[in-house]
Amino acid sequence: MTRPERVRRLPRRSQTGGRVAKALRRLGAVAVAAITLGIISAVAVATPASAATTTICKSSPIPAGYVIIAEGSSISCPGSFPNTWTITTPSTTGTTVMCKVSAVPSGFVIIAEGSSISCPGSFPNTWTITTPSTTGTTVMCKVSALPSGFVIIAEGSSISCPGSFPNTWTIRTPAASGTTVICSVSPIPPGYVVVGTGSSISCPGSFPNTRTIRLP
Repeated sequence: MTRPERVRRLPRRSQTGGRVAKALRRLGAVAVAAITLGIISAVAVATPASAATTTICKSSPIPAGYVIIAEGSSISCPGSFPNTWTITTPSTTGTTVMCKVSAVPSGFVIIAEGSSISCPGSFPNTWTITTPSTTGTTVMCKVSALPSGFVIIAEGSSISCPGSFPNTWTIRTPAASGTTVICSVSPIPPGYVVVGTGSSISCPGSFPNTRTIRLP
């Protein structure tokens, strides 16, 4: 091979090398994009989901801790339509609307009633439930059972609750240190003792209608 021929072929090698370099750069860009998409996908998957629901046949018992939020129909279940329940675990950080045919789980209180075509029975046919605050006060409907460890500190009225006025209780947990004034209609939590009585227009009954309690 003569020197001129070698000189003429050098540009061809350079062009080939350029094409390889471009291809490598494209592959690098694709790899970076794939990694980026992978990161974005991982973030999307990590997003918390809403409370899960399950549809069961009405012939099946409701598991402990679950509430009914709707009824429906399915040819997979026995009985005449509607023959299914949609159930869920109630929220422990917010509120849950449940059908009145469902029992209110222990530790939850009713804060309102309402109506839904998804639930059976005549209107109003739903309860809105929540877990009462352990650091502040909660207003609950009187139709709801008082949770263990809570005391009544006032009564009131709300159009969101059933029954004639007054139809609500304001509840809280008694102080672990110091005293707490409660309505006399309130049960005294285990371990607390009465250290005084008093009167308040916020509590029902004739005066004196309050008790001051504390831990010994």
